[in-house]
Amino acid sequence: MKTFWMILALLSLPAFAQSPTTQPIFAQAIAPREWVFPRDHGRHDGFKTEWWYFTGNLREKTTGRRFGYQLTFFRSAFIPHATTRPSAWGMTDLYFAHAAVSDVEGKQFHYADRLARGRTGLAIASNEGLDVLLKDWSVKTEQESIRLVASDAKFAIDLTAGQGRGPILQGPGGLNAKGTGAGQASYYYSMMRMPTTGTLTIEGRRFDLAGDSWMDHEFSSNALAENQSGWDWMALTLIDGSDLMIYRLRDKAGQTDYLSGTRLDRAGAVRYLSAREILFTPSKPWKSPASGATYPQEWRVTVNGMTPLTVRTRLTNQELQTPNSTDVTYYEGAVEVLDDKGAAAGEGYLEMTGYAKALPK
Repeated sequence: MKTFWMILALLSLPAFAQSPTTQPIFAQAIAPREWVFPRDHGRHDGFKTEWWYFTGNLREKTTGRRFGYQLTFFRSAFIPHATTRPSAWGMTDLYFAHAAVSDVEGKQFHYADRLARGRTGLAIASNEGLDVLLKDWSVKTEQESIRLVASDAKFAIDLTAGQGRGPILQGPGGLNAKGTGAGQASYYYSMMRMPTTGTLTIEGRRFDLAGDSWMDHEFSSNALAENQSGWDWMALTLIDGSDLMIYRLRDKAGQTDYLSGTRLDRAGAVRYLSAREILFTPSKPWKSPASGATYPQEWRVTVNGMTPLTVRTRLTNQELQTPNSTDVTYYEGAVEVLDDKGAAAGEGYLEMTGYAKALPK
């Protein structure tokens, strides 16, 4: 899951191509769908919000120094179907992107965000496969791999991710519920354990890295329910060969409103997890000096049929503030996973939203 509700508030105005009294009708995620790859790696017209999300835990090849990265592209539509706008300033959708790097040993976290209107050469996503561009940031399939490129004044990402596990549908037919209401869902799949090589450059210093990446692709037309304020999500790659994605949506009192997940075992068997199979307990709060939001730094995760796990952030401050795009403050960072005896059990990424303020409806 990712921050795909962040920008829905921007889309509450009538579509520019329609009369002020007409609201666009977007497609809904209401039933399992048929997937066709590589086409479904691309853009899905008809849905209001779509994103392509990459995270990874990497190590310097010579020293083993640990790094994390995030690169996410969002597409937000004003009308359900793509159309030609003859004006150079015309637009039917907006694109946003967030990028971040975590230097665990150096205790540095850098991030950047941007946006642009959908326009060929400026910001665009293919509807035939994975090829997303926002100015000079991009993610694109190149032969059998995926190239990820982004840069800012203080950092640069230049990575190549190979074939891993997946696509794995996050829910039957890729229908992933976010609540119990009709249509309160998205279409969602993941690709895990993607072998990744390349470089991160931080404040002029270049690091040659290798590790694994996790990709999520999700599209939807629904915002949070009225009683929901944000979510906690984690994607974990475990030493025993299994992969785990779990999330909870919180209500305005900070309690669990909806809890779900997916487990992929070593043999590749998928099990969709219900709330009664998951215990998800936060601890060790940290208060951000920048936003004043308080985020848990450690989680106790218990899933039926698995050894209990402790998920702990590798770097305390991994908070992003995004005034140049979504204007949402959230936590997105690298984590380590420990078993009951405190031994290394895996690694992954953790996202926490709605702690600074409730997300827009």
